[in-house]
Amino acid sequence: MRTLISLFAFLVVIFIYNSCESENNSTNNQGFRLKFSDGSEIVEKDIVFYDSSAHLLFLKHDFAFNDSMPDFYAIVDNDTIYQGVMHLCFLSRMPLKPIFITDCYHYGNNIIEIDCYSEKDDLRNDPRIINALAEKGLLRNGLSCRIDSISINSSGNHSDVDCSITVRNHDNIAYYIPDPAKTGSLKFMYYTGGVSFYETHTHMNYFLRWTDTEPDWYILTMSDLTLLQGNSEISFTFGSSDYDKIPAGLYTAYFRFYGLQNNTSGVDLNQPGGRIWVGGVKAKIDSLVVE
Repeated sequence: MRTLISLFAFLVVIFIYNSCESENNSTNNQGFRLKFSDGSEIVEKDIVFYDSSAHLLFLKHDFAFNDSMPDFYAIVDNDTIYQGVMHLCFLSRMPLKPIFITDCYHYGNNIIEIDCYSEKDDLRNDPRIINALAEKGLLRNGLSCRIDSISINSSGNHSDVDCSITVRNHDNIAYYIPDPAKTGSLKFMYYTGGVSFYETHTHMNYFLRWTDTEPDWYILTMSDLTLLQGNSEISFTFGSSDYDKIPAGLYTAYFRFYGLQNNTSGVDLNQPGGRIWVGGVKAKIDSLVVE
């Protein structure tokens, strides 16, 4: 009898162990993760959130690159959504695949920027990824930016450019973002790179000349930021005369709105009333006529 009880207890232990192993394996294969070619992984328990507008993955710990991880895979459950490459910052060539992670660390070491240079190959916000992260409360939708109007006035060999944009917050929380009324127009233009223009017939490009003096353009403090409440929008107007003359023609205008973009190590992104927004979002306007 005692032998039968011992055998029964042993079988129960084996059953529980196998069940736990099965559950653990199932859990490990579920949800979103980045798997690197050296065998390491970033899984959902490592993630604070993913900002789908800036394509930034915020982690609970620092992330270290090494030479043994040239490739990575974005996986949901058992499906590989896309493959990307690790692109070392010192390389002058283009990344070998459209989607890539760089070691330049423009942000903090616990923030991974997943970049892409090809719109047709861009699977960074594939619905399977978005749904998996949203289900676990790991998704934020971030900001969007639109160009409302652009005015170009030329005099002599230069042009004055004035631009109005609207930035929208798609999340429930408030974000601190740069405000050109606080930074000053020139610093804001330098910080964001300003508005660029592409002439659709001559294929000529026109950019900021960067000839005016603004030595601290890359440094932002809390006094340069304004609080954008959740699920709301705010409009800004800014301008600069630091352009070569932009001839008459038909243009596409581009602008990239940036939040905090320098290295965020040591910066407390969580502030009273909201969080400092990190990243950048693009905006453009087509068929801009310059007379």
